[in-house]
Amino acid sequence: MTQTYTKALTLFWKENSYVHIPGLFKDRINELSTWIDEISNWGPGIDKWMSYYEMDNPSQLSRVENFIPYHDGMKEIFTGKTITSLISELMQEPAVLYKERINYKSPGGGPHAAHQDGVAYEQGENSSFDPKIAPYLSILVSVDEATEENGCLQVVPNWPLDSLEIIPMEAPYADRPEYKKIKQSIEDSLTWKKLPAQPGDALIFTERLPHRSEPNHSDKTRRIIYGVYNPLSDGGDKREKYYTDKKQNPNDARYMVGNPHAPSL
Repeated sequence: MTQTYTKALTLFWKENSYVHIPGLFKDRINELSTWIDEISNWGPGIDKWMSYYEMDNPSQLSRVENFIPYHDGMKEIFTGKTITSLISELMQEPAVLYKERINYKSPGGGPHAAHQDGVAYEQGENSSFDPKIAPYLSILVSVDEATEENGCLQVVPNWPLDSLEIIPMEAPYADRPEYKKIKQSIEDSLTWKKLPAQPGDALIFTERLPHRSEPNHSDKTRRIIYGVYNPLSDGGDKREKYYTDKKQNPNDARYMVGNPHAPSL
């Protein structure tokens, strides 16, 4: 076990499916902030990087994906030892980057509806998660302060690591059938915990953990970078195939789970 993880933190991980690591990248926040600004100016398109815009405001950038091949600094962070060793330790086997994205959430930016990430990955057609496959893990790095007002991450606490439940979903908008979220009646019955974060903090959670975020009601942008990692034993390095498939059909329902962005042209 590394110094990052205490016995108590490991127990918390097993009982809740997430951990909060304060200040993991606090010394690199200025770099990360500059890099995000650079990427935001790359412009629209999905042929290389993939830019998405708010569902209710198509002129406002919502997220950018697949930027690792085009930015050496971001590649060093999200494929480097600091993150991959932490993820591999929690996963208890070697991990490899599966996908990455920047969520911008500008003032007025929409919510990320309640969902489980795994429904959008490899096991979305299953009735429950496969116990033989270690869950994919996400790391969230806060570049700006994430607060209750600007839509910080919310999770369902006490969601054990070995839970295999896939929560039923619904398509709440008749004119957007590809957009899905956890059924409202079930979402309302769950207990939700808000997780504010400071710039440089990291949150790691599994693909099985229900989570959501509310709209940004503040006057400042709340930028967060995500890396998602799969077990190397589950098909090896699948990142290139993931983005090749996604570029062929970016509006497939599995890519719209919980996401507040407009369908791509």
